[in-house]
Amino acid sequence: MLQSPEGFMIEYALKLDFLTTNNEAEYEALIAGLGLARAVRAKNLKVCGDSRLIVAQVNGEFEAKDDTMAKYLRVVKGILTQFDEWYAQHVPREENTTADALSQFASSEIDNYPRSIYFQVLKTPTIHVINLIAPVGVARCWIDPIKTHLETGWLPDDAQEARKLSVTTLRYSLIEGLLYKRSFIIPYLKCLRPLEAEDALKEAHEGICGQHLRGRALTHKITRFGFYWPTMLADAKAYVKNVTDARGTHQ
Repeated sequence: MLQSPEGFMIEYALKLDFLTTNNEAEYEALIAGLGLARAVRAKNLKVCGDSRLIVAQVNGEFEAKDDTMAKYLRVVKGILTQFDEWYAQHVPREENTTADALSQFASSEIDNYPRSIYFQVLKTPTIHVINLIAPVGVARCWIDPIKTHLETGWLPDDAQEARKLSVTTLRYSLIEGLLYKRSFIIPYLKCLRPLEAEDALKEAHEGICGQHLRGRALTHKITRFGFYWPTMLADAKAYVKNVTDARGTHQ
């Protein structure tokens, strides 16, 4: 849960789809919250957590002796350097009923969650993927020219294409090397490559949702999970049609 200086509240639930300890889950939630704060361009941060141990480690009062915990702590410390000011405070769970309700929601099998809540499923521990670089064999796609322009200022030689790219990139941001689309929906939407988009379509249609959706509803669900690619509506409609046709063939 994130609160802006103006009092605007963003409710965010994270479901961990892998085996983890309670302390590791606390770190995953903290990293997700810090990423959300980065996405909304927060400068000064107050972190409230119900784990006294994690708060103490982040504040430097306790050491993280376990190797996994030490890795998580290094990731958190690295992200915190990107804020002007921050401090962490322990808040007992019973004193933060909203956050407790979100944690209960994320661990449940609720399909029709409230639209005000941003919900994401994490398949892999953050410490296993945060420093990975995309394999050389990954095919270039729509993401690459936008990302290259934001990183280096590169523009195509063709004047018309250069203007088009300059305008397009105004709608995107790079956060820790990943491309996000700026949106009226908060947090920003993580941009997906084609193979990632295929996985998102399949999981949203048959996995996380627990129900079969039509094209627009499927697109909306994926957006609520925080993902984006330019052809998502057309791809969602095509995916639903293919699934429907396949079922009809097997009936």
